[in-house]
Amino acid sequence: MIIGMVAAFVTGICGGWVLALFMATTAMSHSQERMQRKVRYWQAEAARATARAEQASQALGEGDFPSDADDWKQAG
Repeated sequence: MIIGMVAAFVTGICGGWVLALFMATTAMSHSQERMQRKVRYWQAEAARATARAEQASQALGEGDFPSDADDWKQAG
């Protein structure tokens, strides 16, 4: 009878450890997937912002702006 109780106790401890290990692994995996999604989102946002900035600079003709001195010459 005592052997059966010890066996049940040991089985319960091992089963609980396996269940806790499984739950911890699942939580870590979920957390990693969530972080990867966030990283991919922000990388895509950065790429979009860079593309928009490049388009804006090309549309404005980057480098073709008159200097302040040119403005004063025209005004005077």
